[in-house]
Amino acid sequence: MGYWWDSNDTLIQPAYYEAQYLRLGSILRKKQSHRGPESIRMGEKTYRFVSRPYQGNLPKIEKLSDTPLKTVQIITEISAEVYYLNRLLWSVGIGIGVGALLSIIAGYALARRALIPIQKAWDKQQQFIADASHELRSPLSVVQGQTQLLLRHPDHTIEEESVPISAILKETKRMSNMVSGLLLLARGDSHEEVIICKPVRVDGIIKEIAQNMEPIMDYKQLRLQLHVEGTEFLINGAEDRLIQLFMILMDNAIKFTPEHGQIDLECVRQGKSVVVTVKDNGAGISERDLPLVFDRFYKGDSARDRGDHGAGLGLSIARWIVDQHQGSVHISSEVGHGTSVTIRFPMLVR
Repeated sequence: MGYWWDSNDTLIQPAYYEAQYLRLGSILRKKQSHRGPESIRMGEKTYRFVSRPYQGNLPKIEKLSDTPLKTVQIITEISAEVYYLNRLLWSVGIGIGVGALLSIIAGYALARRALIPIQKAWDKQQQFIADASHELRSPLSVVQGQTQLLLRHPDHTIEEESVPISAILKETKRMSNMVSGLLLLARGDSHEEVIICKPVRVDGIIKEIAQNMEPIMDYKQLRLQLHVEGTEFLINGAEDRLIQLFMILMDNAIKFTPEHGQIDLECVRQGKSVVVTVKDNGAGISERDLPLVFDRFYKGDSARDRGDHGAGLGLSIARWIVDQHQGSVHISSEVGHGTSVTIRFPMLVR
């Protein structure tokens, strides 16, 4: 629709004007000088208009006025557009609000989830410190107590005080082994401990360990069943660390196998892998303890019942050595029927 104003600011109204637009005249008259598009609201309806100087191209309209035309205003109703635009703005606003709320909730959940490993690492470190302190306190207390006993009799000979001296030596050795194990694991965690690998014959190491263990097996009245299937089982590894690994497993087997029991030491080839198994028929490990045996300082009920004084680091070191050789380790056990430890190494094929 159009509005035309003459130089006297009089509205020139053609016959086809509708009555609803006439009420806008008083408002539009004051806005003739406004050149930009504007919106005005009247009642529940919204209108958009623009004002422009008359260019002299409407002769029919000019005949309706005695004075020259000055301004032309074009106006249209945009109520529907405004309604849908407001709904869109509300939808966008609600969407932004809901999105922000969901982002906050999701961010909080993800942050908590991301903190779980950190919290577990912190708890593990605190538990590690507590366990290390506890394990070191016992031998230190023994050394301190035995030393005080020695000082009460400074005139005694070494032979007369051989018992406390022996206790001090035993606990000192225990602490030394514990500190060495802790240092190895700490250096392994920080990747400072580097294993230099080269081709190594696992079957040769197994046979050597079995031979060296014979006196101990005889002393403990145990039977050792050795089974090496084939020769030239080469893997890429460090011989000293592999010997340490198998000695840890053999030591545990001997420790928890009663007199007249049997330990099986086996080395076989399975596909492209070398599999070493250490099996005993000793006390076994409970189903509750089995998932925890590789944790540092962890001791199962069988170790406590036997009064074992180990630090609980052996299997942790064993697993670290296996991991360094790109191998895998699996333990199966049943209380009263023994334990089987199976280690699998990738084999070098010439």
